[in-house]
Amino acid sequence: MIRPLLRSSLLLACVLASGCGPVQESEPMPTPEGTLAQPLRWPRWLRVIGSDVLGAVTGAYLGAQNGEAGGIGRVTGAVSGAFTTATGASSEAATRETTTQGVSAGRRASGDPSNPLNPFDHIGKHHNAALDDTVSIIGPGGCIPNPFPFPFPRDRTQGPIWEYASKALNAPPELLKMPEFEAAWHDSLDFVASAADEDIGVALQNRVKSGKMTAAVSQRLIRYFTAVAPLDTDTLIETTKSFEKETLADKTLDEQDRTTLLSGYSVARYSAAYWAEHAARTTASPWCACGK
Repeated sequence: MIRPLLRSSLLLACVLASGCGPVQESEPMPTPEGTLAQPLRWPRWLRVIGSDVLGAVTGAYLGAQNGEAGGIGRVTGAVSGAFTTATGASSEAATRETTTQGVSAGRRASGDPSNPLNPFDHIGKHHNAALDDTVSIIGPGGCIPNPFPFPFPRDRTQGPIWEYASKALNAPPELLKMPEFEAAWHDSLDFVASAADEDIGVALQNRVKSGKMTAAVSQRLIRYFTAVAPLDTDTLIETTKSFEKETLADKTLDEQDRTTLLSGYSVARYSAAYWAEHAARTTASPWCACGK
């Protein structure tokens, strides 16, 4: 079985709880040829990025459906869904529990994660900016207590995330007010959380069976996760760009699947850069209970 993607160290930022810098991960590395039939064991630091990617992808898909149903548009719905769910998933993951495992941050602590070839590059950029805002929303005094002492407060973060989406992404108010959109947001976050207890391949296949992800997206995500699992953050960012190039050229994908994948890849790049930067700090990150 594939090692749970999102359990244990969804709080990547807590590598700084003792002021530590990047440390090589001690867990076994997967082979680049890994498939659904071959067990894949994740480095701890990658799991928070995985949660962000799954949040963006599932949010984009369900957001597109709601945008179309509401007459707002599939692309607008996808962008709004990808941003709100990726940010929610990242924040929720980051409050679960502390880990002292390090981040394989590569040569540069904070390399440029942008990719202008991806038309949805801005989703990842806004994801990082919203994470900085989230610290002050969740943690009194601008820090996050880890592990969080009680269930994650979605009611405290949803409002600010919605407000950010409205102001920075120009998300239509009528979309954000749709009960169906909010329900899709919770559904996507519930899926990201439940994937912690499942083989990631099985979790994605079940998502396909439930009609909340296409088989094409699921298959490509498995291949992507397998490819990036052994990598440091620098190489992950560059490898993600190669997947984006492939996605843009793939004639077998319909536009919705392409939008969904590109949204996830955008968040992957920026998420990797964000957590690598926090891991490189010489003082504690505000995501690490503010301890030095």
